[in-house]
Amino acid sequence: MRYAFISDIHANLEALEAVLDDTKTQHIDEIICLGDIVGYGANPNECVDLVTKNCPVTLLGNHDAAAVELLSTQHFNIHAKIAIEWTTKMLRKDIIDALTELPLKSSIEQMTLVHATPYEPNMWYYITSLEEAAFNFQFFDTQICLVGHTHIPIIIVLDNQKELYVHQDTAIRLADIEGSRLLINVGSVGQPRDRNPKSCYGIFDTETAEFTYRRVAYNIEKTQQKMKRIKMPEFLVSRLEDGR
Repeated sequence: MRYAFISDIHANLEALEAVLDDTKTQHIDEIICLGDIVGYGANPNECVDLVTKNCPVTLLGNHDAAAVELLSTQHFNIHAKIAIEWTTKMLRKDIIDALTELPLKSSIEQMTLVHATPYEPNMWYYITSLEEAAFNFQFFDTQICLVGHTHIPIIIVLDNQKELYVHQDTAIRLADIEGSRLLINVGSVGQPRDRNPKSCYGIFDTETAEFTYRRVAYNIEKTQQKMKRIKMPEFLVSRLEDGR
């Protein structure tokens, strides 16, 4: 099986369509969404429709939860709050129902799946350091845990000597790290923050036991024009072209 893992779409329809088109060239058997389909962008309903159609497994993200009032925005920054307020007003009733029913955590093929962290996924903590990663390895039993949330792709390895390090390549084969465990952030489709504006998603091939990232260009200007029309904060508009 070849799985594609997408996350943090954030209502960016152009980016999502480009990534879905790219998966068709990669012989993907199943696409899995790790959450945050909405928030920030101009097409929340359309993005949820596409994810629902293409992803048999989809998790709840914190922006999804906030948009359907399952989560307070008190800890969101001002730009995120503005985006969620607009999103909540725009969501169709069937979309609200669909988002409300999404799970916080799942597993497939001995991989743990969660939007934020395996430790208390409903608290929406971030993994931004090796110390935080080390803590979270205690809270999943599978060899691999895949997450989103930070919008920054990274592969963190806990080797068989219990040493923790960041894998520096964009692909990794389990055969090359025998006995190791992985915590992988699959990056963001709709709002990358690693200074690369191209959409990011991950692929795991169970036959070769290899994980690899894909970067996909999309029509950023079209997305930005839509955001400007609905009066999203300029910061949210401009960050897309910088990947920040």
